[in-house]
Amino acid sequence: MTAAKGVFVGQRKDRMGARLLMMLTCIRLAEDFGTTYRVNWFPQGADAPELDHPQELFAQDWMYEHFLTPKEFGALSQNALPIWSFQNDTSPDRLIAHLNAGRSVLVEEGFEVLAFPWEDVETIRPRYRDFIHRVGFTEEIREIMDRADARLSGQGVSAYHIRRGDILNGLPWKHTTWPAKIEPEELYEAHLAKNADKAAIMFSDQPELIARFQSKFPHLLQMPDIADVSGMTRAKRDFLELYTMSRADQVIAPVISAFSMAAARISGQQRKVFRDVLTEEEISQANESAIRRLQAGFDGFLNTSEAAHIYGKVLFHMNRLHSDDRTEEASDIASRLLDEGADNAFLPLLQALNLFYANKWDESAEMVETALLDPHTWPEDYAVCGALKAAALGEKRKRWQAAQAFSRAFWAKPIRPDVLVFGSRVVYRDQISLRLFPPTDWSLQKVIRRPWFNFNSHVAQRKVLVRLPCNFDFLLLDWSILSLDQKARRLLENKPRLKQLHDGLIRMTDMPDEDPRVRSFSAKLGARIGSISNAEAIDITRKVLSDVPDNPLYHKRLAELYQAEGEGTASRITMADALACDPGNAFLIFAMGQMLEMNGAVEQGQRQIIQAAEIDDDTAAIQGEAGRILLQQGKKEAARAFLQKARDLCPTYKRFSNQLKRAGG
Repeated sequence: MTAAKGVFVGQRKDRMGARLLMMLTCIRLAEDFGTTYRVNWFPQGADAPELDHPQELFAQDWMYEHFLTPKEFGALSQNALPIWSFQNDTSPDRLIAHLNAGRSVLVEEGFEVLAFPWEDVETIRPRYRDFIHRVGFTEEIREIMDRADARLSGQGVSAYHIRRGDILNGLPWKHTTWPAKIEPEELYEAHLAKNADKAAIMFSDQPELIARFQSKFPHLLQMPDIADVSGMTRAKRDFLELYTMSRADQVIAPVISAFSMAAARISGQQRKVFRDVLTEEEISQANESAIRRLQAGFDGFLNTSEAAHIYGKVLFHMNRLHSDDRTEEASDIASRLLDEGADNAFLPLLQALNLFYANKWDESAEMVETALLDPHTWPEDYAVCGALKAAALGEKRKRWQAAQAFSRAFWAKPIRPDVLVFGSRVVYRDQISLRLFPPTDWSLQKVIRRPWFNFNSHVAQRKVLVRLPCNFDFLLLDWSILSLDQKARRLLENKPRLKQLHDGLIRMTDMPDEDPRVRSFSAKLGARIGSISNAEAIDITRKVLSDVPDNPLYHKRLAELYQAEGEGTASRITMADALACDPGNAFLIFAMGQMLEMNGAVEQGQRQIIQAAEIDDDTAAIQGEAGRILLQQGKKEAARAFLQKARDLCPTYKRFSNQLKRAGG
């Protein structure tokens, strides 16, 4: 009997824009791969209560055909794969075979038009304009969609989207920065002033802002000029505003906004950001105007939270490359915001960075402690705080404490740009004790560089580093099992990251190719990227070990190559050789335990993992895994000790807190 063809299953946990884009992507994929799609509208952990009643938007017969019950979703997702697992393929063959075998594909992408390497995204994008009409909306919704078409389509209208709402006032959103979602009002004003003779419409989740803009630009339209949606539910309003936005000739919005992206996708066009429609000089002048508004006091903002978020945004302008040093100016604004009572958890972190740039190590460390103690600090920001703390302690020559801080930050978020920039600084300057980290070639780690990060982070990179940052994927290639971050743990399957690591090795000129450090690393990396076979990598690594027999890292790499070749016995013996080089090393004991588990010696492996946790004091993954094993064995009291330590090492990692509760802690 042939299995029914698999389907695309879409789900998003966030709001309207992302969900709609996800649905349009599912429609596209189903059409191109000869199947259908389903929508899991109520995924676990969804954060959009305004969307809890989809019948407000969609016709019942359409929902009956396309929406999944929890039971149906469970059945379809049991043997499903995420869409991203096919995105490094060079042909559709594996995806087609997967669907033909009756297995489904989970689609959670909701920000960009999805295209595989074998497809041309520019031929896919224009098709989205038709997909919206395949969604079964109610007659009430359809009627207002028609009105928006009649009023705006083809009229040369610019649509503006300005985000505030939940980012300013909602928990937990107000407590981290959103530089890609927040833009100062001054940028919108600059473009409106340039195009005062053209039709325009503005959308915002903060109506006071639109009123403020309309007082300066009377020709500016808003949603009530199209249709009165004030009495409608939030879900209806959100969708109708989104659709109305899509009728404009151009959509101008912050860099990341699923809402405006969805509007642009519906109309088959690319949404524009301010660098597309303003000159560099105009953008610079707008940012300077925003800074003057901050310096004048905070009455010109909706509240101190908006002032704090705009401050976080204009810091990128103040710290831009080749600009004058404006640290004192930035620090003064942050200080007044804190005095004014701004309680955004990110603000002490930004001020701690200002103090670090000013070489005020004690004050920076003190301010970062304020951020670390705030229960609202986001996990990413918490890791940045740890890395900043490490750098401040490193300057004071407290190498052990600095290493503890950096270790916790790194294993929590090992691909966060801020963490890696500060990590590079303390490694280059020999400001941390390396004994707290697993065996690696630190001399090679220092010379395997990566380009500067070209996306938003808190840290002004060149105020922290002169040299390019380290590529810490070098460390993760051997020790990703210690990372708490799932994206970081997927390094071995991430071809672009592996290629960047390979590029760093090629550019490295500090060591000759025949150096055993280079030969060992390039053999492992070559096997992962497919430039050499596992068998060839094994031969190279064995020759390296004949020259350097006492290096536990090289033994571990050889053991993993044997494991990849299915040679379990050789793998275990070689891992034992690694451990023999450094018998009390908690990291090697932990790796040995995991390898034993992998090869079926589960009980023996678990004993090794627990032993590693008894030796280790600073690695949350080791403590957490020992706690998980003991909890699974029903030894709750023993589990609590390890899980408590794991949570203390990384209090923002919810899994440890949840496991600790189950253990009675």
